[in-house]
Amino acid sequence: MPSLFSIGGGSSRTQSIDSLKGMISRKGGVANPTLFKVILPSPSTIFGSGMASEIDTSVSDLTLLASSVQIPGRQVMTVEREIGGIIQKVANNTAHADVNMNFRVLNNYGAKKYFEMWQEYCIGQEGDEITPAYASDYTFDVKIQQLKKGFGIPIYNTAIPMPKLPSEIQNRLPKIDILGGAFGSIDLAQGELDLDFSTGDQVVYECTLIGAFPTTVNAIELSDGSNNQVIELSISLAYRRWRSGGATSNRDALGSIFNTIGLPDIRKVAGL
Repeated sequence: MPSLFSIGGGSSRTQSIDSLKGMISRKGGVANPTLFKVILPSPSTIFGSGMASEIDTSVSDLTLLASSVQIPGRQVMTVEREIGGIIQKVANNTAHADVNMNFRVLNNYGAKKYFEMWQEYCIGQEGDEITPAYASDYTFDVKIQQLKKGFGIPIYNTAIPMPKLPSEIQNRLPKIDILGGAFGSIDLAQGELDLDFSTGDQVVYECTLIGAFPTTVNAIELSDGSNNQVIELSISLAYRRWRSGGATSNRDALGSIFNTIGLPDIRKVAGL
């Protein structure tokens, strides 16, 4: 009689769990849905430098404000074909749904202004007249990245002697990254020197929405019962097609170090 803990082929459940743990370790761990990045076209790219100043937001702002995003899927469309009395389905096209994104809204409403103006570039509205634009004028590529968290090694931390300043001024003092943050930072607002070695987040999967534009900017509900809640803006992007690529999941720790400090991997240069 087979064991209660056996799985096909007679291997024990313990062995299967160990195999699963080993595979997860070899493949760089389980993907974390909270680590992602959205790269939208800059306001100056869409609207020009003159109009972009009216939005009071940037690509980096929108990346930080993104609270959720979907990685697109794809469906293969089929038709039925009869050959030799056998009916089978054959592929004849593909279809995909719009991608939904959510963004936190700040008091400058920069995210909402950005997508509103983008929509106005799709369909111009002057008075009662509506003027559709050419698709080539309002469609742009959008990148969605799944990330893997880097690692850090603390080296040295100490307080920096700072003159006593009003909190309104001190909180505005900058944080200076050392070599792009690879070796820590000097935080003037906190009066702290923090030396460590850390690698940036790695891109494990990337897809590009080609020819994207916002079809829907959903309404924002305001309510006096929404205390201590953050307003979020939901939008939908249509696109012509999408492609995947740019993953760096196989980069090891040493490769991440070279990448973080902006140097080529000496092992590849040496042909190792």
